[in-house]
Amino acid sequence: MKFFPEKKMPYIVFSDHTSGLIEWLIKFRTKGHYNHVMFSHRQEFFASQGILYSETPFRRYMKKGNRLKFVEIIGFSDAQKLMVIESIKKKLALPFYKRIYDFLGIIGQAVGVGIINVPWYDYCSEDVPEHLKAAIITDADLKSVITAMPTHMNPESFNAYLKKFPQYFKVAYKWDSDAA
Repeated sequence: MKFFPEKKMPYIVFSDHTSGLIEWLIKFRTKGHYNHVMFSHRQEFFASQGILYSETPFRRYMKKGNRLKFVEIIGFSDAQKLMVIESIKKKLALPFYKRIYDFLGIIGQAVGVGIINVPWYDYCSEDVPEHLKAAIITDADLKSVITAMPTHMNPESFNAYLKKFPQYFKVAYKWDSDAA
């Protein structure tokens, strides 16, 4: 089953999944709608920073109690989208010890001090901008939007940042388990 045209991938995907303690704490701390962000980089799979950065089948998120928001990257050419996908693939191919979740960074987010983290590990909302920055961007305005992304965002602040630039980031689809 194909969900989206391959040529429009990758999509930035925000998730509201409140079945776990960490997910609940993130929503509580940020007072936001989403507690996770990842990429839909190929059909029926997400590239997601969990305990390890890995591919996760859609079905893991498409269940009761979940909501997903798929955001299309408008300003990227096909070549730039491919650069993002290649960056994702490179990270997926790293040894497991280079794909570990930044647990210290989550503590930093919890206490409101984003610079408390392990610089060579990521949590989800650090990972997604990292891959966007891997694309060589020639459009000056879009380049300034991407390079100005704050380094240590949480999923809700990242969502709010993208909303400021509807000319580059457009909600393509929303999925809600209650409406499915």
